[in-house]
Amino acid sequence: MGWLIDPKERSVFVMGIDRTFQIIDEPKTVLPVPEFAKEIQLTVERIFSWINKS
Repeated sequence: MGWLIDPKERSVFVMGIDRTFQIIDEPKTVLPVPEFAKEIQLTVERIFSWINKS
């Protein structure tokens, strides 16, 4: 599983463990995480709020 974060497009490209791909750009969407991290609930909006603070 991996994420590629595109700050210019404000989207997250997600590669799943099953080798599927998706682009997530809806701010309230919770990003998928591996099973061991299922308690983590990160949204696209939260990721970009951290990026914008730096």
